[in-house]
Parts: sequence; C-alpha cells; structure tokens
Amino acid sequence: MELEKNWPDILKVLGNAKKSNRFFSIATVDAAGNPHVTPIGHVFFRDDMTGYYFDAYSKAMPRNFEHNRRICLMGVNSSTGFWLKSLFSGQFSSAPAVRLFGEVGDARDATPEEIETLHNAIRVTRKLKGHQLLWSDLDRVRDIRFDAFSPATYPAMCEGLWQ
Repeated sequence: MELEKNWPDILKVLGNAKKSNRFFSIATVDAAGNPHVTPIGHVFFRDDMTGYYFDAYSKAMPRNFEHNRRICLMGVNSSTGFWLKSLFSGQFSSAPAVRLFGEVGDARDATPEEIETLHNAIRVTRKLKGHQLLWSDLDRVRDIRFDAFSPATYPAMCEGLWQ
C-alpha cells in the first residue's frame, strides 16, 4: 500500500488515536537488538508525510538513535464508543489503528510555530500544577520522515478500509 495515497486516511486514524489515548507508542531498537517502546504525547504530523515530536524525557530513545534511527510509531483509536459501535455493527467505520515506519533526525531547537502548536495542544491544562512541572521547558524536537505504513486489520471488520 502506498503511503502518499493513504496519508489523509492515516492522519484521520492518528487524530482519533490522539483523542482517545493522548499519546503514541514509538518503538526503537537498542544496541543489543532489543525493542524498546516509549509513549510520546507530543507528536505532530505534517501533510508531507513527516512529523516531529518534543524530545524531552526518554533516555533510551536518544541512546538507541546513536546506532539506529529507524522507528515504528503506532496510534490506536481506543475510544470505547468507537469499539462498541464497531462490534455492534460488525464493521469498523474507520481503521482502528495504524503503524508508521520512518527515521528520526537529530534533536534541534523547536521553531516558534512548533512551540505555539504544543502550547495550543496543552492549553486546557495550563492552570494545573503538573502542567508547569512537565511542560514548561519543552523546546527541543526531532523530525520524523515516514516512508511506509502498516494498518492494523481485523478479519472481516476492516474490509475495504485501505486501498
């Protein structure tokens, strides 16, 4: 399946996943070949099959990137309503999950636009104590260039969702 052709549908799945989970799972591989999965809440996607995330708390991911920059990002729509409606009808109205494969770049300073996008995403929590503790100093990002995808599929219930 072609990434570019399916990118608009992939973005819809990722949007639903973000709403229902508040994070994406990003898998990397360590020097010994062991997988490592990290939840990252501040991932943003662009229309050109790229994205970026705020690189702040993970210690394993930067170490893993020293020898292998490949990642797998997974987004899952875990909304209870979505799943109950799908199970009741016997068909998913949209894809329940998708995996994106790609490569990360070096850590860099976030642009003012990227910081504004982050602030808009976390605006609802700005008056909470944890907001300042967790997100006051997020200013470094890593770009991601995606080059392939793999939808999560379930027999019969996902027929016709991907081209």
